[in-house]
Amino acid sequence: MGPLGEPVAARVTRWDRGLPQYEVGHHDRVRRIREAASKLPGLALCGATYEGVGVAACVATGRAAARQVLA
Repeated sequence: MGPLGEPVAARVTRWDRGLPQYEVGHHDRVRRIREAASKLPGLALCGATYEGVGVAACVATGRAAARQVLA
């Protein structure tokens, strides 16, 4: 269809008791943390702090951490 023009209005809603929202710069911060942790053999990071706050994201980071430690 192609571009339809600029939005007429936009709204961002944050739910106080909803899932946490990462702050600006979060991905760069996580990258630096992971780089530092990679220098410590046997240490693997997982959980909502790193890649996503939903259950599926937490399970995925847990599985990846387990694979890393077992390797």
